[in-house]
Amino acid sequence: MKFLLSLFTLLTLTGSCNSAKETLTEQKKSMAQFNLSGTYAINQFESKDVTSKNLTITFNDSTNQVSGFSGCNTFFGNYTVNENTLEFGPIASSKKYCGGERSNFEKAFLNAISTVNSFVVKNDSITFLNEDTEVFTATKSEASKPSKSDVVQDNYKKFAVIYETSTRGAFEHIEVSKAEIKISKDRSLKNIETYECNPQDWKALNELLSNAVVENLDLLKAPTDKRLYDGAAHATLSVIKGDVVMMTPTFDHGAPPKEIESIVNKILSMAEIATKQ
Repeated sequence: MKFLLSLFTLLTLTGSCNSAKETLTEQKKSMAQFNLSGTYAINQFESKDVTSKNLTITFNDSTNQVSGFSGCNTFFGNYTVNENTLEFGPIASSKKYCGGERSNFEKAFLNAISTVNSFVVKNDSITFLNEDTEVFTATKSEASKPSKSDVVQDNYKKFAVIYETSTRGAFEHIEVSKAEIKISKDRSLKNIETYECNPQDWKALNELLSNAVVENLDLLKAPTDKRLYDGAAHATLSVIKGDVVMMTPTFDHGAPPKEIESIVNKILSMAEIATKQ
């Protein structure tokens, strides 16, 4: 009887271990397939609600560059990811002085980013961890988060161009596609104004988007660095083709790389005309 009981206990423990191993394996597979690219609104930092501070973080998996807004300044750097492990390189930021509580909070937040070494995906949010301690939690912006039905129906059809600018106190998102122009000044992209896209303008924009330019967006170099000292807004240009997102490194708003200058000017012109209609 004791032998049978011991055997039963051994089998139960073995089954539990195997189950745990299978769960861990599935989690790793899930993380291996997860793409961090996109903009996230940070809503919790060290267990405190920080939604009102409008913190953001943007990942570009094609260049392994990260940027965002930290409460007073914009920050930028690089990162490496392997399954659910994450490591940030040195994080730099613009140099605007805010003083008081804002400055103290930003310093604590930027220091905390450097301690992150893993992340966990839970439904629509990502929790960034230092070992087992939660550092901050973020939710992917709505415009970057298509529904399952959208993925099935439009995964290979979507074609859009996005131009974003960001400073300490301002943000603008312009997304142009064949049917519409979406404009938002809300960092979480929950409040978006939608306008009809002029077919002729869309055709002209398409002609500027040669494959040679689009496929090398991540290799472009910013011609000026005023954004590093709050002399200009941070800007990025992204092109979405199906489920592939190609994004430039950040550059100064008003001084894009010459390879995309005509594209940026066209997008800004289309947005200005749309808002005046």
